[in-house]
Amino acid sequence: MIEVPELYVTVQILQNISNKLNISNWAIINRTSCDGAQWNQTIDSKTQSIVKCNCTFENGSVCHVTRISVKGFNLNGVLPEELGDLPHLLEIDLTRNYINGTISPRLAQLPNLKILSLIVNRLTGPIPPEIGNITTLEELVLDDNLLGGPLPPELGNLTSLRRLVLSSNNFTGSIPETLGNLKNLIEFMIDGSELSGKIPEFIGNWINIEKLDLQGTSMEGPIPSSISLLTSLKSLRISDLNGSSSTFINLQAMKNLENLILRNCLITDSIPDYIVNMSSLNILDLSFNKLTGGISNFTNLESRTVFLNNNLLTGEVPDWALNNGKQVDLSYNNFTWSALEGSALGGCCFRWLPTTEAKPLEFLSFSTDEWCFTKGLPCTQNPEYRSLFINCGGGSAPFNDDTYEADLTNGGPVAFSFLPGKWGYSSTGTYMENNSVQTSIAKNDFNLEFKNGSGLSVGAVIGIVAASCVLAALFLLLLRSKGYLGGKELVDKGGTEGISISLV
Repeated sequence: MIEVPELYVTVQILQNISNKLNISNWAIINRTSCDGAQWNQTIDSKTQSIVKCNCTFENGSVCHVTRISVKGFNLNGVLPEELGDLPHLLEIDLTRNYINGTISPRLAQLPNLKILSLIVNRLTGPIPPEIGNITTLEELVLDDNLLGGPLPPELGNLTSLRRLVLSSNNFTGSIPETLGNLKNLIEFMIDGSELSGKIPEFIGNWINIEKLDLQGTSMEGPIPSSISLLTSLKSLRISDLNGSSSTFINLQAMKNLENLILRNCLITDSIPDYIVNMSSLNILDLSFNKLTGGISNFTNLESRTVFLNNNLLTGEVPDWALNNGKQVDLSYNNFTWSALEGSALGGCCFRWLPTTEAKPLEFLSFSTDEWCFTKGLPCTQNPEYRSLFINCGGGSAPFNDDTYEADLTNGGPVAFSFLPGKWGYSSTGTYMENNSVQTSIAKNDFNLEFKNGSGLSVGAVIGIVAASCVLAALFLLLLRSKGYLGGKELVDKGGTEGISISLV
């Protein structure tokens, strides 16, 4: 029997992995690759190709691969099952590529693996039950793929797991009871899936958890009372529950909450007074429930982002909402007009523009109609138009026999625009509760710039408008299906931070 050197076997495994993933920068793989520049390329924090080795075996004569991280390199191959043949691997990170195929059960052969991250790829099929055998695993991050089927109960064997992130996939069934064993979890995310069944009581076992996301699923309420035991929570996001209505859950002991999102959770109650004492709160979203009562006492929300739209709230609009330092949406409630009647602030949508040395603080009032404080819009009951033309990001412009309506609004987490008798829109919500996003989700700066006698042809205009509308509609539909939107959502366009309030 001829003995094959271990180093030769490892080189062949790496070559197979490179070929299947189509990694172009792994041009040469040999015994010197561990020290080669081709295996240590970092363009930025999101784009890197790193392979690490441990060369301390057999008095420094043998190296074993311990980390493979190829992120953001647009790899378009298949996920290699040969990754399971590198038993000293501690980390596999193939984030933000175009990798297809399935997750191989052979990965269960990695006895030391701590991190498996395959975010934003095109993987299909189920999570193999064998993954539950990797008891050293601390992070299993598989969000934004096309994975499906039920969650395997064997995941409950991963008692060292700290992060279980499975959002934006097609998982079905209910959350297995065995996941109650994962008492070291600090992050659990299952947003945007088809999971059903009740939110399990055993989540009260996750006493170390800091981030819990159950948004945009097909799960049923009510939210279990055991959630009150999760006193380490910093971010709680639950939305779009089915089932019967319930009262507000007891979150009084959650002193560290920064993001509280309970949108469309069938809550029929008043907002509890203990919200006033949540000093760390940055974002509060209780929209699309059946909340009643007033909100004047929640003065701690004056400099917070607040979404209380689509409820049954009553009373006067409090000063803290009018002086809000960020955004607040109180639209579609039953607030009284007397809060603003006769004041300089009367109107449906208020927007304060930031000050500059050349321009003092400016205030704009878009409307002074009473309807904006209650449910219902002043729309005619008889349809008057068969079509609508909007020049997104530009001014009014005639073209052939049609006039494209101007649309110069910036949008944002809280925005309202209404052209009486014609059209309007309102937007509410933030993308993943992040107000610091510097790039646009839907940038309103298209502007067709029509020209007489030259420029765009009719076909070009139709094609551009149709393509833009289809892409925008599909993108917004995708975000909503993943549970990220509460309505039409436009993220901060250019980093210019204003403050706004919508009282539609």
